[in-house]
Amino acid sequence: MKNISHKNNFDFIRLFLALGVFLYHTDELTQIPDFRIFGMASSAAIAVHSFFIVSGFLIFMSYEKSSSLKRYFSKRIRRIAPGYIAVTLLCFLFLGLLSTLPLKEYFSSPDSIRYLLANLTTLNFLQLTLPGVFTDHHYTAVNGALWTIKIEVAFYFIVPLIVYFIHRFKPARVLLLVFVFSALYYFAMSHLYREEQDPIFLVLQRQLPAQMMLFSMGALLYYHFDLFKRYSTMLLAAAITIYLVQNFTDKELLYPLYTISLAIIVIYLALIFPYIGHISRYGDLSYGIYIWHFPTIQTFISLHLFDDHPMIAFFGLTILILFLAWLSWHIIEKPFLGKRSYYVRESEGKS
Repeated sequence: MKNISHKNNFDFIRLFLALGVFLYHTDELTQIPDFRIFGMASSAAIAVHSFFIVSGFLIFMSYEKSSSLKRYFSKRIRRIAPGYIAVTLLCFLFLGLLSTLPLKEYFSSPDSIRYLLANLTTLNFLQLTLPGVFTDHHYTAVNGALWTIKIEVAFYFIVPLIVYFIHRFKPARVLLLVFVFSALYYFAMSHLYREEQDPIFLVLQRQLPAQMMLFSMGALLYYHFDLFKRYSTMLLAAAITIYLVQNFTDKELLYPLYTISLAIIVIYLALIFPYIGHISRYGDLSYGIYIWHFPTIQTFISLHLFDDHPMIAFFGLTILILFLAWLSWHIIEKPFLGKRSYYVRESEGKS
């Protein structure tokens, strides 16, 4: 299999993307004019799409390097579950202090139990809110960023099936078929929305079948990395051109081309662009930033910390989120990972 150097920029890219989502949600959740520049300078959609591309590359690589199916699932569960479970439980426990309901009523509320069950099973859409918490906010969701986790988890289960066919047919043939199926689903949901004007189709449009375009492109560049590397300069130029063109045309119609161009750009920056440095020496903070930033912003809003000096509050918010991500890595995430884990080796500077 491919020998991907540990001197790559994946950690830097994930950190950059997580911070981008944090900046975007700071603007979106607070609706403070001073933060409008954050929303203009970042895009949660592009960041999430890039995360899925990176996952497509790294998760297929992880599966191919796993000694067994059990080992593969063990690595995936240990990486994603501890932090996810912790943020869900701690939000449930401590946000009761911010609820307009008495604590006894808060903990006994069916909505609280529903929130706990729905979120622990990654089915966040079934119960996004906690009773009496953030009810007067622009967005009332406790942790709206977690919607991607169920897609990521479902993708983990699909990978072994796709690899089964990849080992029997050519990777390009299988992954392009997945890409086409995903694109057809995306356009079908778009058509149904135009016909029915029901927003449920827009929700369905951003779920896993459509996101497989991004995952499959990441995987395709993994399996054909040597070819990609050989023509990387030419492919990057074409990708940037396509990316710019689709911004001035019908974005929906050219969405598949957008996913291809974004994948080329992301993987180029990760593996062809000069090595930026050992960004994860203090820990792999990207996942912690991603799962903790949303409820932290919501808490700052609830406590009116942005009211008088929003920029000062923002700097305090940033420091707190980085600290929470650091704690999450060292206390919750890292202890569940084996010493051979890619993430542990990277954080400890091992090759």
